[in-house]
Amino acid sequence: MFSKFERAAMKRAVELAAGGGKKAFPNPRVGAVILSSEGDVVAEGFHAFHGGAHAERNALTNAADFDVKGCTMVVTLEPCSHFGKTPPCALAIAEAGITRVVVGIEDPNPLVSGQGIDFLKERGIEVETGLLAEEVEKLNEVYLHYISTGRSFLHLKMAGSLDGRSAAADGSSRWITGPESRKRVHEYRRDSHAVLIGRGTAVADDPELTARSVECPEDQQPVRIVLANSEMSDKLKLFNSPGRTVVATAKKLNLPNGVEVWMGIETPAQLLERTAEEGFGLILCEGGGSLAASLLRNHLVDRLSIFSAPAILGSRGFPLLGDAGIESIADILRMENVNVTRTGQDILTEGQVVYRAD
Repeated sequence: MFSKFERAAMKRAVELAAGGGKKAFPNPRVGAVILSSEGDVVAEGFHAFHGGAHAERNALTNAADFDVKGCTMVVTLEPCSHFGKTPPCALAIAEAGITRVVVGIEDPNPLVSGQGIDFLKERGIEVETGLLAEEVEKLNEVYLHYISTGRSFLHLKMAGSLDGRSAAADGSSRWITGPESRKRVHEYRRDSHAVLIGRGTAVADDPELTARSVECPEDQQPVRIVLANSEMSDKLKLFNSPGRTVVATAKKLNLPNGVEVWMGIETPAQLLERTAEEGFGLILCEGGGSLAASLLRNHLVDRLSIFSAPAILGSRGFPLLGDAGIESIADILRMENVNVTRTGQDILTEGQVVYRAD
């Protein structure tokens, strides 16, 4: 049974955990709050960046002027009990004299996976789990996906007309959607580790793929990744503007100096494994209809955002999506946990793709 003080503390811990943003990956986003025996907040902390102190230790450090013996710690994720870049948090909790720990969810990482909770219980600390579990899981969807699949979490963004066209017959596409939608896309970029496009989009649109309409420090700009197997002009903005640009390819290409090349990438799945290895947890795909279709065919899209403008381009326009491998209504791809909002005059539909079981 959770007290009202613990429920309020977990809500606060979730808010704190969000402060780690993308810098926490490949670690989870974690927040912690210490409560006195009367339910008052003694201290709080969160995991700010990978390699930095964990939320539990930050909370204990911030409680330095208070004797926490007999207190309760409310933490979004199971405390670790192993030595990594930092010492185990479960040990610090036990040594501090905390007598009760309330946990949002267990950590599925095999290095933790119940061991932190067992460590605490073996030392006589009361542990209860499951408080605001759904909120904590949503907060850590990128981390949880990475632990379960070994791949980066892929967010596919598409934008088009009301009749499902991404460009007019002559290839022009700027701007189908309005400024509010474009700003939202810049927010997506800011929050992502990398932005992915295919060669076709790189050549046709010559995008910069930087977060410009929102505040984003230079060191937090997303890495730009182009999936390509044929030559591209060295005049592209991607190759001539500040920031890290990667070309993922299965073939040797002539590319400008300074462009990073990932050789041996033959499939999108291989790419998402490589991006995870590179420390990129969240990938925003802004590619065209062919790349989007390939990702959907291979069940690699984890979040889908579609901006629909109140405009018509007709059958001569370019389709928003290529061949997704759907032969019959039985193969239809639906979405769940859907959120529909207005962005200016446009409609934004977001959710998770439901893939048909094999």
